[in-house]
Amino acid sequence: HIEQLSAFGVMTADDFYTGTVSAAYGGTTTVIPFAAQQRGQSLRRVVDDYRQAAKKAVIDHAFHMIVSDPSPAVLDDELPDLIKEGYSSIKVFMTYDKIRLSDEQMLDVLARARAEGAMVVVHAENHGMIHWLVKRLLDKGYAALNYHAVSHVRLAETEAVSRAVQMAAMIDQPLTIFHVSTEGAMAVIRAAQDRGQKIYGETCPQYLFLSADDL
Repeated sequence: HIEQLSAFGVMTADDFYTGTVSAAYGGTTTVIPFAAQQRGQSLRRVVDDYRQAAKKAVIDHAFHMIVSDPSPAVLDDELPDLIKEGYSSIKVFMTYDKIRLSDEQMLDVLARARAEGAMVVVHAENHGMIHWLVKRLLDKGYAALNYHAVSHVRLAETEAVSRAVQMAAMIDQPLTIFHVSTEGAMAVIRAAQDRGQKIYGETCPQYLFLSADDL
């Protein structure tokens, strides 16, 4: 996440200069941050804007495209051209009101990726389960940071990963699950791999070394 405006209007702390200088000092010579589409935006315009911002970068870089508005123009015109130009991975979200896709929209993206030879990566959490818990916590005044772990129940990840894997199987499209954090999700991924599905998982250091107690 470099020089990325979130769906909530928050800009990341690092721009492409500070972020890539820091990476270079750490020995990293390539970064692949996101080019994040907000609803109503042209995906082509989004990628062009990020490329312009990335002229400040001091190391090699590419982009994962975040698709939050898979309109006919995006699916039929912009994505095929961008994929042919080398932007070969598409991230989708199953939660967060302003960027999440419906199951039908996810199938549309998976089908387009299959046709064009791109990888789909997914933030997989059950939106309804999280929203249901968050509402009840807030109604009772439980808004401190440590309740984040309570609201993001582990089953919400396991269920969404399972659903995403089944959709990928239906389309016969490879899928990468980003930031896997639960044993249940790992079991779903391993079972899919054992069946011969091209399902991959990625995690983050905080899920290996921190726990809810650290909140």
